[in-house]
Amino acid sequence: MQRNFLRGLLICLIPTVLFGAAAVFGTYRKGIDLAGGTILVYEVDLSKNVKDKKDAADGDAEGRGLSSEDMHKLAESLKRRIDPVDTRNVIIRPVGGSRIEILVPFTPTAKKQAGTEDFVQEVKDLVSRVGVLEFRILANDTDDKEGFEEALDTVNNQYPPEQAEKDAKFGEAPPVPRRSDYHVSINGTDASNVKYEWIELGKEERNSLGLSNSFGGAEGGKGGLWMQLAAQRGKAVSHNYSNERGERASYLLFSRPFTKVNPAKEEVGKEVEYFILTRVSDQDQVKVGGDINLNAFPESQNFDWAVGFQFNGAGSAKFGQVTNRNRPTANQTVRHLAVLLDNKVMSAPQLNSQITGKGQISGKFTKESVDRLVYILKSGALTAELKPNPVSENSVGATLGEDTKNKGLLAVGLSFGAVMLFMMGYYRFAGIVACVALLINLLLTIGFMVAVNAAFTLAGLAGIVLMLGMAVDANVLIYERLREEREKGATLAAALRAGYDRALPTIIDTHVSSIFTAIVLFVFGNDNLKGFAVSLTVGLIISLFTSLYVTRLIFDYWQSRRWLRELKMMRLFARPNINFMRIRHAMFAVTAILTVAGLGLFLARGDDVLNVDFRGGTVYGGRLAEATGLSTAGGKTGLLDLLSEKRQAERLKVTDAREVTTQGKTDTNTWEIFYAGDPKPAVVTFANKPAGKDDVIKRAEKLPDVSAEQVKVNAMGDDQLPSGESKSFTIRTTEKEKDLVQVMLDRLLRDDNGQPLMDLPKLEKWETTDATTKLFFSKPASVSYVQSLLKRVFHQKSREPLSGSSFVLSPVYSADGTPDRDREAATSKFTAMTLDVSGNTEFAALKEAIESHKTMSRPVVMAAVGSFAPAVLNSPKAEEERAAIDGILTELKTTVESRPVPDRLETFDAGLAKETQSRALFAIVASWIAILLYLWFRFGSWTFGLAAVFCLIHDLCFTLGAIAICHYLHAIPALGTLFQIQDYKIDLAAVAALLTLVGYSVNDTIVVFDRIREVRGKNPLLTEQMINDSVNQTLSRTVLASLTVFLVVGVLYWFGGDGVHLFAFVMVVGVIIGTYSSIYVAAPLLLLFGEGKPKVEAGETTTGTLAKV
Repeated sequence: MQRNFLRGLLICLIPTVLFGAAAVFGTYRKGIDLAGGTILVYEVDLSKNVKDKKDAADGDAEGRGLSSEDMHKLAESLKRRIDPVDTRNVIIRPVGGSRIEILVPFTPTAKKQAGTEDFVQEVKDLVSRVGVLEFRILANDTDDKEGFEEALDTVNNQYPPEQAEKDAKFGEAPPVPRRSDYHVSINGTDASNVKYEWIELGKEERNSLGLSNSFGGAEGGKGGLWMQLAAQRGKAVSHNYSNERGERASYLLFSRPFTKVNPAKEEVGKEVEYFILTRVSDQDQVKVGGDINLNAFPESQNFDWAVGFQFNGAGSAKFGQVTNRNRPTANQTVRHLAVLLDNKVMSAPQLNSQITGKGQISGKFTKESVDRLVYILKSGALTAELKPNPVSENSVGATLGEDTKNKGLLAVGLSFGAVMLFMMGYYRFAGIVACVALLINLLLTIGFMVAVNAAFTLAGLAGIVLMLGMAVDANVLIYERLREEREKGATLAAALRAGYDRALPTIIDTHVSSIFTAIVLFVFGNDNLKGFAVSLTVGLIISLFTSLYVTRLIFDYWQSRRWLRELKMMRLFARPNINFMRIRHAMFAVTAILTVAGLGLFLARGDDVLNVDFRGGTVYGGRLAEATGLSTAGGKTGLLDLLSEKRQAERLKVTDAREVTTQGKTDTNTWEIFYAGDPKPAVVTFANKPAGKDDVIKRAEKLPDVSAEQVKVNAMGDDQLPSGESKSFTIRTTEKEKDLVQVMLDRLLRDDNGQPLMDLPKLEKWETTDATTKLFFSKPASVSYVQSLLKRVFHQKSREPLSGSSFVLSPVYSADGTPDRDREAATSKFTAMTLDVSGNTEFAALKEAIESHKTMSRPVVMAAVGSFAPAVLNSPKAEEERAAIDGILTELKTTVESRPVPDRLETFDAGLAKETQSRALFAIVASWIAILLYLWFRFGSWTFGLAAVFCLIHDLCFTLGAIAICHYLHAIPALGTLFQIQDYKIDLAAVAALLTLVGYSVNDTIVVFDRIREVRGKNPLLTEQMINDSVNQTLSRTVLASLTVFLVVGVLYWFGGDGVHLFAFVMVVGVIIGTYSSIYVAAPLLLLFGEGKPKVEAGETTTGTLAKV
């Protein structure tokens, strides 16, 4: 009977067409490395919700703030909120103890700029909310009669106009009664020590009440409540009403004109603000956090959007107590349950009955606002509050240069083409079928990523191609089985059926074990591992569909049409009969030595083998006099070439280093560094005491792990520059001494004639009056940098402990509406500053420091003071003190004009905190345990699982050792050039490669184990010959699968450029060692662990011998 293929064809075509259309016509969100994006820098509001402040040694702005651990927790909370599964490639990293840097990739849409701005605004909205959720009861004139009336009297009769004006200016709530011992009794329950608090109405609840924040009234006209409040601005107003059931409700409102200084961006245009009185007591409020947690989700009823929530056990009990106490009473009084987010009332519905675990936040919500609120509530409250507006917002170019990016994309295409050509050449028609499945796999994978708006990065594209290469493994398994069946004499139809049936358990085992690994990584891993886990799981599921269903459908259809009569294939091995087990002891010895040596070499290098993601370092931001790109092009030397190892070897050759002596005292933290060809030493003050002269010289000769990003500051006209070029830049390095980084970059960023390439500031003049000294510079700078430098330099020279009040530096804003004011807002750098030292009790020490300045062997003055224009110094009035300042300014003029001054110079912590690194390691170990348990279940013995895990550990240790040894090999010209070996450092892409390697290696091992199970059958014994037969029978598949993957990673390694070089290197080594270990490590370990040995009862002996271990 003719088979109907229509259903199967539709099953294949529908998802292919849908996801294919998304892949062809959809918009691709590119990662930072391919497209660049926007950098937002936020500052922690240290005046709110800050714990564990740390004291700074140098008193700078970044030294005062949160601990490193808290900053990492804050960054992780923001990551969970903005990009919970890492599909958007948003990068969040702490900078010092008070700043968070967020890198948002460009978002392509039909209107590219608009799409990017929308996404950036979405990120800003998510960041601006701390996420503290609280439920309170609104005060009413029945239950809260005493407190209600006193609050009304406090605002209307005891609130001085000048205080009201001040509170409005600084955004403070109106006053409440000072008492905190009110007593409220409801429904048989009592609450003492009750107090009251005014809370501002948020946009949603304000709209629900018809209260406009403008003087013009509500959109639908001037409603009754609005009219009532408008007539009594600055007064408290009691509002009473009855609902449809005749129940009475009341609450107390307050409104006033909005006159807040420095309002947040979302408050611009606001004219009126409203507050409502809430009751504060333990019996009448529920604060989410600690033991009380909830899950949030969007809901829609009658086309109105709302946020549903479900408490955990502790939350349900507490919420039930509060709502039961405040349910409607017999006196027909109903109460309002206020929902507060970040101390604003979002919703305040009537409370009609007790609510336990589940509820809903309703109001005038849009779909977008509901989604945003759900994100915030799911991610939990932030550990600290950020200031509402970013301190800087700049565009950054692709972190990979155009040349590197193009090489990587070309290599990705070539590697995919190489795999397809190999499959078609080796398997002929069957290879064409496999290629069709691969193309469908590619369309489905890319279409899925586009559909979920996932970001494409260069390493991610390489990973997709690698996943396709691994997907070939399933086809190879099927085809090699098919060949075996044909050699046994089966017909083509029977061989196809048997090939798929016999390969199915192995394919399922390999995919399920990898999916288990992905699930473990998602549950226990950090955000970066979660992204890897999601993409891996999707790829594996799609691979199962294409390799098992799509290819089988094509073969069956071709056979039904009688187009397929024979399947011709090439043969790699005729009938291999290699005695692998004969040399297993020697191979075990080699394996053990290489594994221990590799791990030891990796550990011996310590932190030096890790890159910035794991170590932290220094970020330096500056501006060139002429625009250039990252790579050299058009006769302009690229920024990466200015920082190259070759240039560092030429420009950073140190001939000597000496400790500085001031007033007869040796300063072990301050050193003079003499560079070749420069008679004047560079003076560097180390924040942490160096180990000695050799340490200083070693560190001063190389800028480690340096990377660069282009930055476009539109407020300074950078948006008019050619594509790929920029004047502003950001450089990162693992060196954490800021002074040393600045000195080295000063030498690197000069032309062949020694002239600075940087756009240098100039001290043009200064003017002294009775009260102030005005400095006029050509360039602006940040307040924190100048503040930190002033204190550090004066402290260094005076050797006296100066307090933080010695220097009070604050910006002076330009007039609103001027270009300078716009630039200040965009760059957070100011054209004027005030430095107040008039009240300084330690000025004698300062004066001594200034006068002793001339005794230094080389002037070390406030280099970066010259980065602002003009600066205003409020100096003491004494003439001699002003003369002392004049003296230092004379030398400052020369110094500041000879040394580049950074726009930004800050230390930053590792992208992954120690806790996060531990979680990542735990996730990997947990994935190994999952593999062990699954294989134990599938093969009926723990030995199979343990052997597979030992094999994985071997592969991982060997690969890590290969990375470590490249540090020594890359310096050998023949190896470094011929084999493109570099001094690799472990980064997040390398972690993803190592995880991919784990998945690939276990697949190889499972294939061998499945054949051992088949050869062994029901025999309880396991012999050397069984293992040899199994390995020989799967040898073709093992080599072919490894060869296809090697084709992919080999092309990526040789032609992919720096963007994917380390990723490809890990996989090249991993493929080779994984193939070796599946033959010489995994299978022999079964014998070593005693698998298949007969159980000898007491008093019995065995006749005959089994495999010798």
